[in-house]
Amino acid sequence: MSNFPLLTKIHDVAGGRILQITMNRPDVHNAVNKEMADLFLQAWKNFRDDPSLTVAILHGAGDKSFSAGADLSALDLLADLYISAPEKQEYAKKDPGPLGGSRIVQKKPVITVSHGYTYAGGLELFCHGHIRIAEPQAIFSVACRRWGVPLVDGGTVYLPRLLGWGGALPLILTGQRIRAERAYQLGLVWEMTKKGKGLERAFSYATQLCRQPKDAMFADLSSVIDGWDLPVSEALVLEAKNTYPVMESQSTKEGVKRFLDGDRFWFR
Repeated sequence: MSNFPLLTKIHDVAGGRILQITMNRPDVHNAVNKEMADLFLQAWKNFRDDPSLTVAILHGAGDKSFSAGADLSALDLLADLYISAPEKQEYAKKDPGPLGGSRIVQKKPVITVSHGYTYAGGLELFCHGHIRIAEPQAIFSVACRRWGVPLVDGGTVYLPRLLGWGGALPLILTGQRIRAERAYQLGLVWEMTKKGKGLERAFSYATQLCRQPKDAMFADLSSVIDGWDLPVSEALVLEAKNTYPVMESQSTKEGVKRFLDGDRFWFR
């Protein structure tokens, strides 16, 4: 495998393209250093901006870890501790996230799959998946609680939204480790697979997502994200704005035609 700390590969499948992103520092549990963060930022921007890319899959190399989060031996490079006071004031608005693009809100499907340690910033990255898959040996923790490092790559945003306060706050406050089965019970994990089958299942999901009409899928995902904090009446208006653009799209017309022709595709 290449020595680059982050690898990307595009897979062409029926109906779309899958971007595979592999964190590739298995000797340090795929901890994110500055080089990996820079590559992450470019990968997430490419996925967001390239209309030919349909689904992204994020996973870790090796047999032990999804990611242990930020490389603490290079923390001052991931978050520049020496910037000026005015720069610190602007940081939260302008910086894309220490782990590289973690503050980019993706409105195309992202699948994350863990087969091992998913700690601290690694847990934050895992939460960015719209579909989250884990093998039985996966372990999850806000491990940075032990070292006084805050969650600044989406953890305090995504965990409460995914789990509710009842599930998120104990994880955030204690740093307690939980195994895949418990994570599945809490809703942190959508599906558990057999050991060694997580990435295979992720590709099964991604391939099937590519088969589905894209305009409706992307519009519905965007509506969920953008309407989250709106009053119900406003969220319904936002959702309704998708009606004509989607119904008039080529992908929806083709999807309806397949239905009328007897195609009864079900996701598996």
